[in-house]
Amino acid sequence: MALMKSKDIPEDAVTLDEMEATEYVWNIVSDWESISDTWALKYAPMVLGGINAACGVLINRYYRNKLKLGPYGYFASIVPITAMPATLTALFHRQFISTDLLLMKSQACPLCYEFRSAAIQCGLGTAYPMVLAPLSALMFANRYSTSRVPELKEGPKVMFNFLRKLTRPFNHQLTYMIVIQAIASSVFTYYEMTNNLTIRSKIMEIEAKIENKNK
Repeated sequence: MALMKSKDIPEDAVTLDEMEATEYVWNIVSDWESISDTWALKYAPMVLGGINAACGVLINRYYRNKLKLGPYGYFASIVPITAMPATLTALFHRQFISTDLLLMKSQACPLCYEFRSAAIQCGLGTAYPMVLAPLSALMFANRYSTSRVPELKEGPKVMFNFLRKLTRPFNHQLTYMIVIQAIASSVFTYYEMTNNLTIRSKIMEIEAKIENKNK
């Protein structure tokens, strides 16, 4: 049965709340036989999360190497800078892009979905780690005295200038990361929209055949 959002409910229709509708559409995607019809919906969140995990690793490694941290605080920085962005990217994309598409919760244009997806991807994959990674590296460098860093009492301007100078050689890599994240998220979102339309059209074809047989 195709899921439809409408104010005029037919007499024989089954009404579902949002939670039930979400479970219903994802069960259809999970049970769909042809992987070519559902691959983007199934795997986009995981792949995009993996991309942001890799970006988190690169950003974290850059600042740790710059401040000569070695093994100090390595595992303490992995979770917030690498694992957390990856997990949040997968969850946010599935909820605000994939599920939204399947439920037709908004009448947003295709480009709007792609921009929203890119914003989630770049925000969690670059902006979020770029806040935590330098702060984490500065904290550990100060604690273990691996590199000379400004003291907090020197003021925010001194700290900001230090971080800007520290980050400048990394700007090219950051630009590449943002471009890759934006392109990947837009491409996967496009194919998710294609998958959604394909599934809906095939379900409607099946229902039409069943109705014709029953006539």
